[in-house]
Amino acid sequence: MNLRTTVFTAISLAVATAALPVLAQQTTTTETTTTTTVKKGHHRYVYYGDHDIYFAPETKVYYWRDSDGAEWQSGVALPETFRGYISTGGIDIDLDTEKPYERNEWVIEHYKKSRDHD
Repeated sequence: MNLRTTVFTAISLAVATAALPVLAQQTTTTETTTTTTVKKGHHRYVYYGDHDIYFAPETKVYYWRDSDGAEWQSGVALPETFRGYISTGGIDIDLDTEKPYERNEWVIEHYKKSRDHD
C-alpha cells in the first residue's frame, strides 16, 4: 500500500507541475486606452478677434501670436499678459485645419471685419 500511495502521489505531482505553465498562460490582461477623435477637416475653435487668439476646446490648446506679432505660439495656457483678452467676446468657428493660424487671413476676412462693421 505504501508503494502504491507513493506512485500515485508522484504521478499527481507530475501532472500538476505540467499543468502550471498552461494555467499561467490563461491569465487575462486588461488594458484601457483613451482616444480623442477629431473629424478630419472639421475643427472647432473659439476666436478672439481683437487679439487674434484661438482656443481649441477639444484639445484645450490656445494659439496666439508672440509679442512681436511675427510667430504663432501654442500651449495649454496663454501667457499671463494675454489672459485678460479672452474673458468675453469669443466667436465659435469651424475650420478645416488643426492649426487655425493657417487660415487666419480667411478668418479675419469673414469674422473680424464683419464684426467691426456691426
